[in-house]
Amino acid sequence: MMTAYSLAFFRANKVKIVALCLSLAVYFALVVVAAGLHGAIPKIARLPLKSIGVQTIVQKSGEIPEQMKGAIFPHSNGPVTRDQFERLADLPFVEAADMGLFFWYFDAEFFKAGLGVDPKSTIILPILESNVEQGELRLGERRIVTTAAFGVKHNLTVGDTLVLGERSYTVSGVLRPNLTGNIIPADFYMDFADALDVARDSAEMEKIYRFGADDFGNVVLLGTDPGWQGDKEKLIKEVDDKLIVFSEKSFTREIGEQLGIVSSAGRLLVLGLGGLLVLAFGLLTVFNLKSREREIAILRMLGWRLIDLKKQFIGENFLLLCISILAGSGLAATGLLLLGRQTVSMELPWDISARPHFLPAENAIERVVESQIPIHFDPLLSAVLAAGFLGIFLAVSLVVFGRLKNIKPYDYQGG
Repeated sequence: MMTAYSLAFFRANKVKIVALCLSLAVYFALVVVAAGLHGAIPKIARLPLKSIGVQTIVQKSGEIPEQMKGAIFPHSNGPVTRDQFERLADLPFVEAADMGLFFWYFDAEFFKAGLGVDPKSTIILPILESNVEQGELRLGERRIVTTAAFGVKHNLTVGDTLVLGERSYTVSGVLRPNLTGNIIPADFYMDFADALDVARDSAEMEKIYRFGADDFGNVVLLGTDPGWQGDKEKLIKEVDDKLIVFSEKSFTREIGEQLGIVSSAGRLLVLGLGGLLVLAFGLLTVFNLKSREREIAILRMLGWRLIDLKKQFIGENFLLLCISILAGSGLAATGLLLLGRQTVSMELPWDISARPHFLPAENAIERVVESQIPIHFDPLLSAVLAAGFLGIFLAVSLVVFGRLKNIKPYDYQGG
């Protein structure tokens, strides 16, 4: 590339050159930021369930009872059979599985929410064990543990008794409040067998589900392989199409809408702007080529070959693209730094933070999870995008500079 010739051209067209480089830099920065945000979405979407150490929660659509009396299942907690649980646990992406029995209890004293825990639990029990504030975690034989908030509200502590219908349960321990981040927000935890007895004693539930002798639960927690590729929800639904699945996918759309640029509309906007910029770049290259036809003809008369001319003009475009990418990288790094200080919010679905909506005092729980955007400037990602950026725009240059063969030296002789 003849540097002096290129610099002379740049100086003569500095306004157009600056406008072109700035446009390319801003667009490149936009693409890097969008790619960074897209990569951050799965990390953000996993946060709500991370508090209980799982990636997926499975529940089942149920029925609404005629009366809110005794033990009641929320409508999103229909019974899941032991066979269905085992099939879920055997899915190819599942690494750990627990089943619990969640219920509301209504009586003349006050509303309560309980969760029956399997004594072989590998997910729920460790959470309870790590959150004991008073007493000890001893379930079974009519023993339960309560949350600190529930204990304070109803004046219960270690050694006191909680009555559910005709059954009495001794408080063996008190847990820290909000230990699951308002996901399946139970007031107390009991042995799975005790929870089954409570459920089977419920006339309202028996009318709907006709419980048999087999075990069942209504909340399934799945620890899954984060690297597994495939449609997890489809495989879960194949077990039973009434199953409700909560996973990072449940929050991805909500996060994408908040981040805007990575939503469906945002992606269309980025693609549209990219198409317009490629077109504008091509047209500007054509215009520059057209305005330099006489110079090109003279250079050809001086002995420049077509390949020499292509190298000259593609070299100029390559230089401009490199300047644009460097400037765009600086803009992207600044933009990502500012975005990393912003927060996004995710509202937990009512189904997994179920408290009776008709009891305002009970349903007044915080269902919004907030998080800073875990994003930073990734040099490798930027390099990959820069390579693609250069490839696309240099391909446009090659197509346009194919017109060089149409510029004949003798057309400008004597002009």
